[in-house]
Amino acid sequence: MSVFKQFFIRTVRPFFLFTGAGTALVALYAFLPSWAMPNVAKLPYLQDYTIIIQHWGIMVGIMGIAMMLAAMVPQWRVPILMYSALEKSFMVWLVLSNAQQPFVSGFWVPFAIDSTVVIYTVGYFLSVGFRDPETPAR
Repeated sequence: MSVFKQFFIRTVRPFFLFTGAGTALVALYAFLPSWAMPNVAKLPYLQDYTIIIQHWGIMVGIMGIAMMLAAMVPQWRVPILMYSALEKSFMVWLVLSNAQQPFVSGFWVPFAIDSTVVIYTVGYFLSVGFRDPETPAR
């Protein structure tokens, strides 16, 4: 077994727990949008956008919970890795494509977490493949 494959097999659970917890924290936008916007995103809270802010917060928060559950349920890992990498790749692209805009300042920490998830996922699939090693082949 390659060193990389061993690395990903050993670290997939803590990876999902750590990045899932960070992702789940975005649920703050669902429950405390008027606090999260100025304090976390560094953007003014505009009441007219409350529904979309809360929707985004709950969607991403649930993604974080699913990531943490995937740490415990091996059968969930591949689909959650695929979906989270796609969703987080889009966020990385959004931040990079708007990097010169002042409204991006509150998104660099999520950018770092999301970039880590994308890089880790690519490495995981290159090393382990698209089947969790704990799940027997059918």
